[in-house]
Amino acid sequence: MKKIISISIFCLTLIIVLFSCTKDFITKDIKNEIVSIISPADNLSSPNNSITFWWNELDGAEKYNLQIVKPNFTAVQELVLDTNITSTKFVKTLLPGTYQWRIKAFNNNGSTAYTTRNLIIDTTSNLFLTSVNLISPSNLNVMANNSVTFNWNVLYSATYYEIKLTNIASNSITTISNILTNSYPFTFSTISGNENVYKWQVKAFNGFSQTQNNTERSFKIDLKSPNIPSLLSVNTYSLAVRDTTYLKWSRNASSSDIKYDILSISNDSNFMSVLGTFNSNNVSPVRINSIYTYTGTAQKLWWRVISVDSVLNSSLPNQSKRFYLY
Repeated sequence: MKKIISISIFCLTLIIVLFSCTKDFITKDIKNEIVSIISPADNLSSPNNSITFWWNELDGAEKYNLQIVKPNFTAVQELVLDTNITSTKFVKTLLPGTYQWRIKAFNNNGSTAYTTRNLIIDTTSNLFLTSVNLISPSNLNVMANNSVTFNWNVLYSATYYEIKLTNIASNSITTISNILTNSYPFTFSTISGNENVYKWQVKAFNGFSQTQNNTERSFKIDLKSPNIPSLLSVNTYSLAVRDTTYLKWSRNASSSDIKYDILSISNDSNFMSVLGTFNSNNVSPVRINSIYTYTGTAQKLWWRVISVDSVLNSSLPNQSKRFYLY
């Protein structure tokens, strides 16, 4: 019985040894094979820096060796990658530059020759790392017109642009796409007597990429007239006023955007005939004789003030006041 068991163990061991030898013996010789590359194509110049290296599976291959260098294997400046993998795809993100890469298959019996390809990463047409430079309207610009033309610098790799407009007060967003030039006119719904603040930004697109969101710019459409200034002195029906008398007025406390005031003198209450005007950047009193030259004859005159803001919106004239000049 023991003899039979010993013979069985011997036979089993012999089978295992023979099987192992047979396996080694039938390992395919791939030395004369080549790895067939699917992508990237030879001499590809790609704007996308994330590259998928892909090749056909080679029968008999156990692993593949992938190498990438800059700029080529004849004069290597940088070894970017040297790795062994079992699959037939490998994704690598590369910096812009000129590369050469190669792939070979190997097994226990040897390896194929390398298949070598050239590759250029040119991100100048990849919009992802850029943004659109806005030109006008400038940031914090104030305008007295609800028709605005937006302008930005051209990105030559862009196919079209998209502009986003945001009304700050209502947080409503208007998006206009498929703009083919670097300029776009738009009319806002701001109505006379109101003012609204808006933000705008532009993105560029092409077939495979788009720019980052640029910094928004804000601007104000101001169609609101300034508050009417108040006349202080001389008062209505003032008598015996000399031409050295000072005219005084004040602005409303909320009128922070006043650029200047226009002080006018007329010989009629409707100011059909203006005898003199004076533009004042502040509310300092103004002498009559700095506006009007006294003729020596007593006469009846009126004066009023109109405020003008930074975008040249004018207030309504205040109720004029009359005085007698002698």
